[in-house]
Order: sequence, then structure tokens, then C-alpha cells
Amino acid sequence: MDQGSGVGVVDKVVRVMDAIDESPATLAELVARSGLARPTAYRIAVALERHGYLERDPQGRFCVGPRIPALAARVRPDPLEHAAAAILPRLRDTTN
Repeated sequence: MDQGSGVGVVDKVVRVMDAIDESPATLAELVARSGLARPTAYRIAVALERHGYLERDPQGRFCVGPRIPALAARVRPDPLEHAAAAILPRLRDTTN
């Protein structure tokens, strides 16, 4: 585990986000993976859920919410979209 940023609440949020990095997690799994106390993990996960950074899957497990991919899309454009932008005008002109 890294040494953290020195900003406790941010470090705890990152621990919760890291806990769901590989797969969705129940509250018990969040606690085990993050090493946080149950009330702390719960409060952070629910707050992240309210803000759209986490959501719950049909089994009630916490997983990546819709805000994460939306932010990532702004930073890193889809390579397929980039490739298509160069090819589609030529395809349109060729095929009418």
C-alpha cells in the first residue's frame, strides 16, 4: 500500500475506489479489501454512489458508476472513434 497523499479523506476514498477496481464488491468485501472500518467504508461508498461515481449492480454490490466512464471519455477519446473519423468521410464519398 502506498503512503497516501496526506489528505485522509481523499486517501480513504481512493481505498474504496481501489476496492472495486477489479470486481464489484459487497459492503463486507469493501471493508476487507480497503481495510477501512465498516461505517467509514459505508459512508464513503454511499456518498460516491449519490454522486454517480459508484452504483449498485442487481446483486446490490458496489461497482463503477456512470460518472467514471464519462470523465474518462473526456480525457481519452475512443481510439475507434478517432480511426473512424479519418475513414468514414472517404467511405461516404466512395459509396455515396
